[in-house]
Amino acid sequence: MKKTIYAAFVFAALGLTSCGGGETSDAEMSENKTEESNENTEKEMPTTYKLVGDESKLGWKGTWIAPTGEDGAMEEQKNHTGTVQFTEGSLTKDGDNVTGGFTIDMTTIENTDLTEADGKPKLEGHLASEDFFNVEQFSKAKVMLNGMKDGMADITIDVMGMTMNETVPMSLTEENGAMMLTGEFDVDFSALEFGMFSPNPEKPEEGNIDPNLSFNVKAKLAE
Repeated sequence: MKKTIYAAFVFAALGLTSCGGGETSDAEMSENKTEESNENTEKEMPTTYKLVGDESKLGWKGTWIAPTGEDGAMEEQKNHTGTVQFTEGSLTKDGDNVTGGFTIDMTTIENTDLTEADGKPKLEGHLASEDFFNVEQFSKAKVMLNGMKDGMADITIDVMGMTMNETVPMSLTEENGAMMLTGEFDVDFSALEFGMFSPNPEKPEEGNIDPNLSFNVKAKLAE
C-alpha cells in the first residue's frame, strides 16, 4: 500500500514538473515581444531623397572628329561644352540598394564655351532643332538608376522615344541628411542616327560629330 501511494506521488510530481516546463509565463511572453519589437525597430527603413535643383547640374561635351591621325585614325579637332537642367528627381536607399530617376528638360540645352558673338545662339538653336534633339517634340528625357555596385551604375536613358541601357562609373556619398551623386562618363548616342554623326560621303576628310557624348553629373538630393 505504501509503495502504491509513493508511486502515485512521484508520478504526480513528474507531471507537474513537465507542465511547468512547457508553459511560458506572462512575463516571459512580454519579454519575447519586446525583443521582437526592438529587432524590427533596428531594421533600416528605406529613405527617399529629393533633388535639390539649384545645387545640381548635368554638363555635356560634344566633339568634332576627323581622320587626321595615323592610318586615318579619327582624332578630336574641336569641342563644345554646355549644360542641361534637371527638373525633378529622387533616389531611394534601401540598405545597400539605391534606385531612382531624374527628369531632364531638353529645352534648357545651353552652350557654355561660346559667346553671343561667337555663335552661341546659333549652336543652341541647332541642338534644339529637328537635326538633333528636336526639343519641340521631345521636350523631356529621363534617366533611371536601376542600381549601383562597385562604383558602377546601371542606368536606363529614355530620349527621343528611344531607350538605352548603360553601365557607367558613378559615386554616391551621404552627409548630414543629404546625398550626392557624381560621375563623369561617355554615352554612345549613335542609335539616334543624327546625320552629322557620320562623315559627309563627298568630303569624309572633313570628319563628323563623335556619337560618344561626354557627361558630367553632379546631383544633390536631400531628405
